Amino acid sequence: MKTLVFAGALVAGILGMQATAMAQQQKAPVYRYCLLEAGGFRSGGGSTLCRFNTLAQCLQSRNSFADTCIINPELTFRRR
Repeated sequence: MKTLVFAGALVAGILGMQATAMAQQQKAPVYRYCLLEAGGFRSGGGSTLCRFNTLAQCLQSRNSFADTCIINPELTFRRR
């Protein structure tokens, strides 16, 4: 009985490690630019959309002059 429980735990552990490895390989893309919608980031009113590859794409997506495009903060602090 102990052998069966141990074997089950071993299989579960191996499957868990494989799932973690697969999740790390399938990371979501990190886009270079983010759009800060009016009231966002510091005041907590708007939203931050990080889904633009170029500054031009980000600028075209603005809804008002108060919206701002910035470089993705995740890229700023990412280690290589």
